[in-house]
Amino acid sequence: MRHLAPPRTPAALLLCCSLLLAAAATVLGLVPPAHADDTLGRLTLPVTSGKIADNPTFPEVTTDGACPAANAQMVSLVLAVPTGGTLTLGKTTAGAPFDQGPFTVGIPAGKALETLLRNAIPAGPLDGTYDIRLMCRDAGNTGGTYFPAKIQVTGDSWALPAATATTTALTAAPAAPTAAGTEVKLTAAVSPETAAGKVAFLDGATALGTVDVASGTAELTTKALTEGEHTLTAKFVPADTAAYAESVSAAVAHTVTEAGTPPSPDPSDTGSPAPSTPADLDVTDADGKALEVNPTLTAGQKVLITARGYTKNAKVKVALADSEDTFPDATADAEGTVSGYAFTVPSGIEDGSYTLTLAEDKADGHSVEFLFAIGDAPGPGPGPSDSPSADVGGTTGGADDGDTGGPSTDGGPGGGDTATGPLASTGTSALALGAAALALCGLGAAFVTHARRRGGLLRF
Repeated sequence: MRHLAPPRTPAALLLCCSLLLAAAATVLGLVPPAHADDTLGRLTLPVTSGKIADNPTFPEVTTDGACPAANAQMVSLVLAVPTGGTLTLGKTTAGAPFDQGPFTVGIPAGKALETLLRNAIPAGPLDGTYDIRLMCRDAGNTGGTYFPAKIQVTGDSWALPAATATTTALTAAPAAPTAAGTEVKLTAAVSPETAAGKVAFLDGATALGTVDVASGTAELTTKALTEGEHTLTAKFVPADTAAYAESVSAAVAHTVTEAGTPPSPDPSDTGSPAPSTPADLDVTDADGKALEVNPTLTAGQKVLITARGYTKNAKVKVALADSEDTFPDATADAEGTVSGYAFTVPSGIEDGSYTLTLAEDKADGHSVEFLFAIGDAPGPGPGPSDSPSADVGGTTGGADDGDTGGPSTDGGPGGGDTATGPLASTGTSALALGAAALALCGLGAAFVTHARRRGGLLRF
């Protein structure tokens, strides 16, 4: 009896077809499309231009990284064509494995770039931008990761495409000068905003830090600027050097002063402080109202003192001249400022002129003096209404209250109180003037003696 073979099922036929298609794909060397996550880094070409008829087109190429260990036995240089797939320019196993960091590999002759392009584009010009890829392969010539580069073909030549120019601008805040230890924010603006990469901030040749660019901006905050003159720059380093060029900002000069040093005066301020007003002193009453220069205070009164110009975090001693009272020490802040020091006038203080000193507790340390008076003590000096001539005039005026309005008897033109005429014509006015002068001399001598004894405001 003949045994008939069982009929083939549709499933068996489908399996056979699948196997045939897979074999055909292997023979034809079909290449799956590349994806962005297949890229490993960047590929550098040894020359920037050449002829498309050269073979090999690139004698060697250099990567910026290593191939994966599973695909490091062979590398092939291929051309990615616009219609899809790749065409091999050359391949080699010399130097394998290629899994030990950046490497340079020689590419043996294979096919010229012109030949491969003409096979992919049978008719029409070959001009355009093309991807060159160094593929990482295993021993069986399979693998999909690669290092990319781009070239521009024009006529019978190729060249690396020109990178887009960039510009970088740098600003620093706060503006100079700043005290040592101050936090300074450096801001770099990179144009065009589409340029991806990093900005390296530099102080001369010293690196301050590197920051990623986001929407055309990179910022770095630093306290590393020491006392002295600094030259700050910002350097943009593109992520894709083929797409964007590097750029460096103009230098920004920045002066850093000693910690606690007050800033330089505003050049536009043409006014000058009163001679007896320290530029680094502010005094208010307990309610925060600013006091006048060299004010008159009362026993038990509380004032708030702000003094500047000290070393960072310095200890400041507080002392009142010619007084046995003691006062708490003060401490300067990071800016060298004693803020809101509460000083209370001693309850048993006598009338007179006084000097409160806030001195840094070290040799040659910074010192600030606060001058004030108690009671009816004279001020720091004669004011516009306190001139000797005005006082004398007032005295003689009292002696002349009986003047009936007749001709002047002082012997000088236009009247006045200078008494320049003959003694016979001055009468009792001369006697009154002499008596007033003697009284003033006596008062002045007493005041000088008292002021010197108190160590007060006036110094001769």
